[in-house]
Amino acid sequence: MDKIRVTVWSEGIDPELEPRAIALYPDDINIYLAGFLQENADFEVRCRDISQPENGMGQDIIDETDVLLWWSHLYDDQVSDEVVDRIVDAVLDGKMNLALLHAGIHSKIGTKLLGKNSTTGKYREVGEMERMWVIDRGHPVVAGLEREYLEFPDSEMYGEPYGMPTPDEIVFISWFEGGEVLRSGVSWHKGAGRVFYLAPGHEEFPVYANTELQKVMANMVRWLRPVAGPPITFHGEIGSIETIKNPLKK
Repeated sequence: MDKIRVTVWSEGIDPELEPRAIALYPDDINIYLAGFLQENADFEVRCRDISQPENGMGQDIIDETDVLLWWSHLYDDQVSDEVVDRIVDAVLDGKMNLALLHAGIHSKIGTKLLGKNSTTGKYREVGEMERMWVIDRGHPVVAGLEREYLEFPDSEMYGEPYGMPTPDEIVFISWFEGGEVLRSGVSWHKGAGRVFYLAPGHEEFPVYANTELQKVMANMVRWLRPVAGPPITFHGEIGSIETIKNPLKK
């Protein structure tokens, strides 16, 4: 079987605004994520970022991507509408599937695919413990986990009621030390494509160093591999397959 073509996208880290993030991810978050993802022999991984031509997501890149991982939080307004439309169309057509990471659910892409209600939510950045419980023990994303929860000693809290549309599947729910909870690993079917939202991943806490989360992310990539379904050969009004006995006259 051909390798899964994975593109990991990040907006970059501002060293003046985010010194703690630079200390954790000196080469940017996309480079870090690609580093452990490419240890999977069935993945072919590349990195793209907002500073590149067409925000790193030209049509040629999309055509060569099976799964896109999208990490953003501060500079979503700098992603062009043309690039957003290009990515959304690829997902809806089932040519490429999407993982929205952490604040990426608030991105222009997340909002366009999931609706405006995906832009609301509460948060707290104090480095509290997060325990992410497995809700769907039969989902492929949790394959190989050694216990029924993942635990991060320091994390950012995103709390319910969180402004996301009702998911098709809830795989994880997180509980935070301060008392809040979050649907932290969920998915939606959109058109012929799929979207998975994985919440943990604040840039100032070493959440992505957790080896069990790395396993979840690899499973997520495999689950998001596009499926070659039947093509839609005609759009708009069409003739009937069977004979219609009393068709209306125009």
